[in-house]
Amino acid sequence: MKLTIDQDKCIHCHLCEKACFLTRFCGFDSLEGAAEQYCIDCGHCVAVCPRQAITHSGVKSTEPIGHVPDEAEVLNLLMKTRSVRHFKPDPVSRETWNVLRRAAECSQSGLNAQSIGLTAVEAPDTLSGIRKALLRMYDKLEKLAAFPVTRLAARLSLSPQDYHAVISETATQPLRRQAAERGEDPVLYGAPALLLLTGPAASQTAREDATVISQNIMLALTALGLGGCYMGGLVLGCRVFKYKPLLRALDLPKGHAVHQALVLGTPTVQLKRMPERKCREIQFR
Repeated sequence: MKLTIDQDKCIHCHLCEKACFLTRFCGFDSLEGAAEQYCIDCGHCVAVCPRQAITHSGVKSTEPIGHVPDEAEVLNLLMKTRSVRHFKPDPVSRETWNVLRRAAECSQSGLNAQSIGLTAVEAPDTLSGIRKALLRMYDKLEKLAAFPVTRLAARLSLSPQDYHAVISETATQPLRRQAAERGEDPVLYGAPALLLLTGPAASQTAREDATVISQNIMLALTALGLGGCYMGGLVLGCRVFKYKPLLRALDLPKGHAVHQALVLGTPTVQLKRMPERKCREIQFR
């Protein structure tokens, strides 16, 4: 059996059945029967059991959940978590990478797939190669957007979201080129590390899973006094254009795609106040 319940410990509170969507929505009468056929190993049944009466072959261990920050602490963390575009050259410590790994492990994923892998790029030569490939890609996109025929082809072949992203990225390429000529880094912002969140290219949930993980990592970075910035152009170049020089520089595993990417490190400045944000209204229906 994939799951067994120790009847000597069980107090028949039925919390495990309430936590399991299989017994609640899929017509199974027992937790054991549900687990045998369709279990996704989320471990919720084990996690809610007050008597530790459930043994699950897909859940080898659990750990207690400690203090949860109150609403003020959560909002402070969110306010402090902003995009960073200027970094100190200090390397990211292995202790920090371990915290980020744990943040990824604790993140949600569709159907508990846990398919997103983390690749940390720190080698200066590799970062330089990625930087050069990105600048060349932006040059090509700028030329594509400059001619009506190729611009129309892009509009017809891309989703509206991707098309507008391309036009937005190409509009600022002259400024990037000028910054690069001055010796600045207009694409990776001089960050000492780049984090790639990769997973199966054909996965239906990988993009969403990677986005959830990357935001949790951004929050963890803030808690550590560090910061990061999303690399939307890099993801666009890999996912939409499959720009070969960039893909070669990233050296992805076969069958995998970059679903999210961010640069990270120690910010040169720290925010002391939160800039004004648009007021969000909740519509009740």
